[in-house]
This record gives sequence, structure tokens and C-alpha cells, in this order.
Amino acid sequence: MKIKHVLLSLAAAMTVFSTSATAKDLTIGMSIDDLRLERWQKDRDIFVNKAESLGAKVFVQSANGNDQTQISQIENMINRGVDVLVIIPFNGEALSNVIAEAKREGIKVLAYDRLINNADLDFYVSFDNEKVGELQAQSLIKEKPEGNYFLMGGSPVDNNAKLFRKGQMKVLQPLIDGGKIKVVGDQWVDSWLAEKALQIMENALTANKNNIDAVVASNDATAGGAIQALSAQGLSGKVAISGQDADLAAIKRIVAGTQTMTVYKPITNLADKAAEISVQLGKGEKIDTNAELNNGLKNIPAYLLDPIAVNKDNIDETIIKDGFHSKEAVYQ
Repeated sequence: MKIKHVLLSLAAAMTVFSTSATAKDLTIGMSIDDLRLERWQKDRDIFVNKAESLGAKVFVQSANGNDQTQISQIENMINRGVDVLVIIPFNGEALSNVIAEAKREGIKVLAYDRLINNADLDFYVSFDNEKVGELQAQSLIKEKPEGNYFLMGGSPVDNNAKLFRKGQMKVLQPLIDGGKIKVVGDQWVDSWLAEKALQIMENALTANKNNIDAVVASNDATAGGAIQALSAQGLSGKVAISGQDADLAAIKRIVAGTQTMTVYKPITNLADKAAEISVQLGKGEKIDTNAELNNGLKNIPAYLLDPIAVNKDNIDETIIKDGFHSKEAVYQ
């Protein structure tokens, strides 16, 4: 009789254990470089909505552009026992140790939008970032097939900034070699900050006696800073300038004619895909990949989406059609 009781209570305990194990909510820790940027606020909102619709809980923190802050926030997420870490790195070179710590705890790690170098990642989701650079350079060449070009790179610690440059140079190098384009300056913008881009552009204009035909700006924030400096010299709209992210201010500048183009990355597709993959990682399910990138430590399975060049001719059928910005907001 006693044995029967023991067996019954064991069975009951096992039932309780198995239900709590399967009913355990999947928790995702999302560590974001800097929520002060409009771009990342959109990513966060879309990612969280999608992940929650798939039954996961998401805990978000912003490092405000500081690698030490980001490391301690990730440590905090590890201590909270998240199942999956989704990281938009501020500095893709600084996180390998904290990621190794996460992996020791059995946590899956996904790099979002920017690759993290020399780290034991499980997955990487982004856009084809070399293609972004190619689209930027191609658009400027259409406007200014020859002349003085100033290269304005992104944050020197962002791996994507290097990929954008690689794509830009793939297009520009033959024209530089052929003597059609002259590079009159090349600087990288710390933290992608508009105010740093403004200073860089002011100095470049002074050094070149305002003789600049095109600025290869790697995103919209840096383009905005550069355009401020160009405006002060009466040059806005006369100098071709690229961008990226399709920020509202940039789209308005394109409409006004002061910015040549931006690269639109349909963030909804990126954030939805990343949320789906994060949940699959947490559940140990098989994941579709369409690329593989080496981050210096190993080959990382990846899913890369296509970016889209946007200029004043296709704003309506891209940005507005997707509901990324409303027609009123763009044209008011």
C-alpha cells in the first residue's frame, strides 16, 4: 500500500514538474546600443510585439552608447536567467567575454543588425550591409559622376560601418583609379553622432575651400550633421549626399532637395525575423539561414535581408506604402 502511495505521489510530482517546465515562459533579454536614436526605438517596438505574440517575454535595456554599460546590462540579464540574448552592440569588439559567460549558462545569443566579432554567437540577423554601401555610392555617382568626394564613415567600433565602407569602395575605387573622383578627406564619426559629423564637415569645407561635390555619409544622422555645415556655407542642395535608415528628418531633406538619398531597410521584416529566430533558438528548433559570416572566431549562421535605395522618386512606393512614415508626416 505504502509503495503505491509513494508511486502515486512521485507521478504527481513528475506531472507538476513537466507542466511547469513546458509552461515556463521563454524570456528574451534585448540589449540595445542606444535608444536615443529613432532607428532603435522602432526596432525595439516591432521586435517586442512580435516576440510577445509568439509567447515570449522580453526584457529591454539601452546602453546609451557605452560599452561598459552594455556589458554590465548583459551580465544583469544573465543573472536574471534569460533563455536568449539579443544584442545590438555599441562596440562589436568588446563583448566576447560576457558572451562566453552567457554561453556557459546555456543562453543562446543572437547578434541583431551588427555582427559581434570573435564571440561565440548562435545566429546573426541583419541586412546585406555591403550592399547598403554600394547603393549609397551608386546613387551619388549618378548625381556627381566626377569631382571631389568626402568620405564620412560611421562609428569606428561598429562592424557595419566597415561593411558599408567596403561596399562604397567597391563602386568608387574604379572611378578613383581612373582619376574621375578625387577623395579629398576621409573621417569616421564617433557613435554616429550628428554633432560630430557637423564638426568634421565644417573642418573639411575649410580645408578644401568649400570645393566638395559629394559626401558619402554612411547614415542619416551623420548626413544631417554634414548638411547643417553645408547649409551654413550656402551649399545645401548643391552637394550630393547619401544616408541610411530612412529617418523622418532625412526623408524630409530628400523632399526638400538637401539630401540625395537614403537606404531604407524594412525594419519590420528585420525585427519580425529576429523575433521569430530568437524564439526558435530558445525552443531549440531548426532555423532557416540564407548566409554564413565569419566573425573571426567561427562561421555564424545568418539571415540577411535586402536594403532599398530611396530618393525623391520612390518615397511613396517604399517608405509610405510600408507605413514606415505617414504621407502627412513626410510632406507636411
